[in-house]
Amino acid sequence: MQLRSGRVAVGFAALLLGVMIAMQFRLQRIVPPPTATDQLLALLKSSDQKRAQLTAEVAHLNALLNQKLTQAAAAQRLSQQLVQAEMLAGTIPVQGPGITVIWSNGQAPSAYQLTDIDLLLLVNELRAAGAQAIAINGQRITAQSEIRSAANYILINGSQEAAPFTVQAIGKPGTLRQALTLPGGLYDESQQEGRSMQIATRGHEIIPAAPPLLVNYTKPTTP
Repeated sequence: MQLRSGRVAVGFAALLLGVMIAMQFRLQRIVPPPTATDQLLALLKSSDQKRAQLTAEVAHLNALLNQKLTQAAAAQRLSQQLVQAEMLAGTIPVQGPGITVIWSNGQAPSAYQLTDIDLLLLVNELRAAGAQAIAINGQRITAQSEIRSAANYILINGSQEAAPFTVQAIGKPGTLRQALTLPGGLYDESQQEGRSMQIATRGHEIIPAAPPLLVNYTKPTTP
């Protein structure tokens, strides 16, 4: 009986020893040795440094992109302003809706035939009605254009022109037409004096650029 109890005790002790050995082996597999832990910490620190470096590079690239976009937007605005200034100055061809006026002497006696004053009045009426571009016989009318009588013709931008005059104007067609056909306006006067004025609204007018202007004496002022 005592021998059997001793065998049981020895067996239990052996079992317990085996369990302890197995648990120690598993702990050795789960918990890395100190050298492996140091390596993991070093890798983690290096990874954090690289992530911080990449974050800084992304922020720098975003700043450069925003700067480029801002510069591109500013350049686009300047380009648009330049085009608008060129259109208003008459240095480039333009197109748009408007009217075409064919103005001739018709049956008017010599005292009532068209003069430079009549053309100037017509240009002023069209401008007052909102015309953004005007041409007479293909000559673009700008702030520097001259319209004046010379012998039997009229000088427009240095070009000799005579009736009939084809006048093109870009703007709101109905408003431009109404400005000329008001009671007592240029159309009525032409009819009464024997001249002929034909007005046609157009959905698409093309007006050429003015001749180049030479600037020999004026210079921009400095602040």
